Amino acid sequence: MVSLLANIGIMFFAVYFYLRSSFGSPNQGNETIAYFIKSILLEVLVGIVLLSFSTVILGIRYDFRFLMFCFSAKYLDWKITSPTILLLGILRFVWGNNDIAQSNLIISILLAVTLPLLVRYIEHRLNELPQLLVLVTYALIPTVVLTNQMIADKSLVLLISTILFTSGYAATFVMHFFITDLYRLILSASTDHLTALKNVRTFNNELMDVEREKKPVTLAVIDIDYFKDYNDSFGHDNGDLLLKQMAQVFNELSAFDTDFYRIGGEEFAVIIDTPNQRDAEAFIHDLQEIVAHRRFSTTSGDPVSVTISVGVAHSRTGETLKRTLKRADVALYQAKKDGRNQVIVSLPTQ
Repeated sequence: MVSLLANIGIMFFAVYFYLRSSFGSPNQGNETIAYFIKSILLEVLVGIVLLSFSTVILGIRYDFRFLMFCFSAKYLDWKITSPTILLLGILRFVWGNNDIAQSNLIISILLAVTLPLLVRYIEHRLNELPQLLVLVTYALIPTVVLTNQMIADKSLVLLISTILFTSGYAATFVMHFFITDLYRLILSASTDHLTALKNVRTFNNELMDVEREKKPVTLAVIDIDYFKDYNDSFGHDNGDLLLKQMAQVFNELSAFDTDFYRIGGEEFAVIIDTPNQRDAEAFIHDLQEIVAHRRFSTTSGDPVSVTISVGVAHSRTGETLKRTLKRADVALYQAKKDGRNQVIVSLPTQ
């Protein structure tokens, strides 16, 4: 019982650590490699700890590695799950070089190949929780078969199998709701509740990440023209509706190298992760034109037109992104001063 509780506790700690970590999804290049390596190392470490807290019955080790494999296959990439299963299978083989260890290695190879395939097969056929239960059932079958072959007392086999399936299903239920609730908390802390865009807190955090990685980026600050007058004329409900529709436009234009944020009442920001300043400026000009020609609607369904003013600044070598953002703010102020509905790019002398 102590080993069982220890395994459950370790799994919860691993899930919590992963969700609260900064691993995130990689975008490209070296980030992808680093992401995979860190994730594999984390899972292997958790697997080793699970092994060390395993329960041994007649020479067979029982632990919750199967549960980790299932959650990894469901929520992460097969490039993480499969190497993790294989590495832990090899470590288990080295740990106890006997017939059981050899069988465990064969089972590991089987799961490494088939578990991600099963995930792909069921992901659009079942809801999330049933998917996890199917994966847990599948991952436990080889262990039950091995137990049946190695232990002559079939009543003991039935008892072990019942405990494995019951504890596995129970832990799956609890961990699924734990992950869902924790994810919602993290999402609410990083997302603007009205527009569902990333919020100012996330914007500031990602600016620090970009600055730490010394990436060349373009920052843009966007302001909806005459938004106060719009609120006064149509009411705050229509103002909120306009903000939601504006966010929809931004989401339509988002790409892997372009992120939008709501950083104030009617103010938004963009981080464009590219060293090509001309392309970044062209993107912002296109955005301004798209908004100017888009028909938005009020709560009564009447069409309305709005425009945006945008200030743009490219990061410079040796300059903090706080200073880059300040230059974008100054450019935005200039765009509004010059008549609005335009894009102003911060010049090198600014």
